[in-house]
Amino acid sequence: MSSSNSQEKIAKKNSIFSLVDLETWFNLLLQRLFPVWYCVRYVTEMPIEKLSDINPKSFLSHRWLSINDSCQAAAASLDTAGEQWQDCATLLRKIYKTRTFKRYLSIRNVSAVESSTADMEYKNLLEYAETECKDIPTFHAEHFDQISHELFGDATKHYPFVYREWDGRYYFRNEEEPKKFAALLLHCREKGRDLTVRANLEIQYADLRAVEVLRSRYWLILMKRDAAYQIAYLVRAAKIPCHLAEFEWRRSDLVFLVLKKTDYRTAQIVDAIVQRHFPKSAIEWGRYLCTHQIPYRNR
Repeated sequence: MSSSNSQEKIAKKNSIFSLVDLETWFNLLLQRLFPVWYCVRYVTEMPIEKLSDINPKSFLSHRWLSINDSCQAAAASLDTAGEQWQDCATLLRKIYKTRTFKRYLSIRNVSAVESSTADMEYKNLLEYAETECKDIPTFHAEHFDQISHELFGDATKHYPFVYREWDGRYYFRNEEEPKKFAALLLHCREKGRDLTVRANLEIQYADLRAVEVLRSRYWLILMKRDAAYQIAYLVRAAKIPCHLAEFEWRRSDLVFLVLKKTDYRTAQIVDAIVQRHFPKSAIEWGRYLCTHQIPYRNR
């Protein structure tokens, strides 16, 4: 009796394995006969992990998304990918630009600093000030005037600030721990005051002309690394040129899937990615740069 049961179990296992083998063989056949169709179907049905916020809020500017770091990292990856990707690498290096003006700036616009030794993470400088600046007296106007003179009292100097056009954020390039600066901001909020300082203001922005040229020639799809590897394998199996390019160092879990627009077949694959996974699990980089623009206004 036990012998017959064991034979039945073996038969069931063999039948299951046969079905699995048959399905695998059938999928491989479809992939070989209709590689683009199979890739589109796979992309449409596959789960892709969400990106999470690529430009988080923080009282430290170096924790924000850096357009420069992102484009430079991707360009460096493409440098090693052969001659056919050098044009894309060159275009990526043309995107990030800066210009500098001497302007008067309200400190109430500033939400971050360049450096701090604080261990805790804060979303902005006011949150930082509420915890870290309790020992700095700012209750009276005399306190406010004294600290503002200590920080910005040199009439011959313009102080270094930065404005980023892709997210509308200002930050202060501080040389010392930012407690006094944060205390001033807290006083401004609590007392309804403001302080305007002479600023050497660096404007960081994406050159939209370079972005449009890039968009006319390439797709750069930002997504989780594992998903990008799977899609790249299927795209290459269809004999379509593609490459994986690194994103900025803060998000090593993400990569760019880079595809050429000269091959009409890529449009079907990208459309499937966008329709199914945009914008929570995939972002088209050129579109992101074009739609995230807050031009500098002197205020």
